[in-house]
Amino acid sequence: MAKIVDYTIVMPQNPTENERRAATFLRENIRLVCGKKIPLVTDDTAPVDLEIVVGETNREALTGFSIRRWREEKVNGSWEHVVTKVGTRMFLSSRSYPPEEPAFTSSYRTLNDGKIGTVMAVNHFVEKILGYEFINGMYWDFPENPDLEMPETYDYQFTREQLREEDPVLFDGAAMYVLPIAERLNWNLSCIIIKTKAGKIIVIDGGHNEETPRVLRILQKISGKEIPHVTAWLFSHMHADHYGVYDALVSEEQYKGKITVDTFYCNLLDEDFYTKIARDKNPIYGIVRQELLDSEKAIGAKVQTVYKGDKICVDEIEFEVLHAPLVEDREKMNMNDSSVVYKMTYDGAQTIMLLGDAEWVCDNHLMEQPEKLKSDIVQVGHHGCGNVSRACYEAIDAKVYIWQICKKFWYSDCSESTNSHNTGVTRTRYYMMGLNPKKENVYPVFDNILSTPLPMKIH
Repeated sequence: MAKIVDYTIVMPQNPTENERRAATFLRENIRLVCGKKIPLVTDDTAPVDLEIVVGETNREALTGFSIRRWREEKVNGSWEHVVTKVGTRMFLSSRSYPPEEPAFTSSYRTLNDGKIGTVMAVNHFVEKILGYEFINGMYWDFPENPDLEMPETYDYQFTREQLREEDPVLFDGAAMYVLPIAERLNWNLSCIIIKTKAGKIIVIDGGHNEETPRVLRILQKISGKEIPHVTAWLFSHMHADHYGVYDALVSEEQYKGKITVDTFYCNLLDEDFYTKIARDKNPIYGIVRQELLDSEKAIGAKVQTVYKGDKICVDEIEFEVLHAPLVEDREKMNMNDSSVVYKMTYDGAQTIMLLGDAEWVCDNHLMEQPEKLKSDIVQVGHHGCGNVSRACYEAIDAKVYIWQICKKFWYSDCSESTNSHNTGVTRTRYYMMGLNPKKENVYPVFDNILSTPLPMKIH
């Protein structure tokens, strides 16, 4: 196989800003890892056999294949991308065309040239093929390999079709499944499915409404039943990326009879908090709140309010409530701070901290008893975007970090440059990396279901 240093990078003759920065970023990282600055040319240059093609170029027609693209005004579609090898050429490209954008009138508007997916394709190449996790480059050293070879075959598809269709890896015993986003690719979701040794199913949150068919299909796979039965459904708080699936199951006619649930565990405050008091109040939350409370009528699920100190046991798995929202905090909480925080213990041994979307009110309450926080694994709070403090992560002292996060947030990239979108994620990553986890124990869940037997292996 040919060495990567023997390749030439090809970008469009008239690249968008994201195509240009993708190509130059790739070249810089090949030089860093492989020790050679390889040629970077535009597609009006005569073709050669060994090419890494970045963006939308004439090399697709030349090679005899095409990447399916469309013009989509929503930023969501522009995040889809492919990394695929055809013959001797490696193609890295977004699946969208540049949108028809209005005149630039605001200095706060996101740059959307439709090609942010090309940047994400290059990020994938650098991390998975070059083996350099650049996003944590200040903590983890880069590999040095001048003889690194291009894979003989390669096909990575980050598309909604691919994400919708992925099946979980099934295990005979207890297992945990952490789902990535599959619909709103430029946003986050929260959905964790747990199976006990005896096959009972536990769900935590669920994700956006649009994810319902996929979550239902995955529950069928894990349970082995056409109509899945969930013993315990644990709910954190009233945001659509957490309540959407469950709300769809209890309120939409199309899902009637498709699932059964024993108990829905939650702590829902009074309607006024959701519709009149919280900083992110919204009338829709009042409607959803009532639909959740009507679960028993809809699907036979008992609704049980949980409070700090409560314990929920399902076979060998225990959930202890470490934080539930307090009425006296209503005036200073946003919706995220109304999260219920659970500490899960598997079989009396391995522990997992489930922070929901905890922010500073939750953090303050948790730090009143830091000795209770120590856990082997942590589900990073608010997808890493929130205000869980470094002191809290130090008290948790986890070995494994699970991020349910989209690529836009993980790379904190709003299509201008890395770390330009969400400083909260950057800050949380600094907290985490300062605690020195092994790279094998850090799981950003954005392009595959994290399927793991329980207890989870810790490297």
